[in-house]
Amino acid sequence: MYQSHFSYSACGLGSEVTDLLVNLVRDVGAKQGLFGAKISGGGSGGTVVVMGRKNAYESVEKVADKYASRTGHIPYIFKQSSIGADEFGYLILKNEKL
Repeated sequence: MYQSHFSYSACGLGSEVTDLLVNLVRDVGAKQGLFGAKISGGGSGGTVVVMGRKNAYESVEKVADKYASRTGHIPYIFKQSSIGADEFGYLILKNEKL
């Protein structure tokens, strides 16, 4: 994940703030349950995905606190995933010409 993130930034698509978040995750590291991080989405800021153990939420909060103290911005932490298509349903699109 780290290599993917930094190659993305090297192409000029990243941002200083996402690089900071990824570096903070890397500094906290695997001993505290965080194994990787990378930008997700359209680039130039946005969302950073962190891969870690289920019980590593305190480590993620530590990263968020360090980020906030350095930037003055409090990051939003998405927890878990949505209930997904099982709950909301889904739509199958058909091409009638086929």
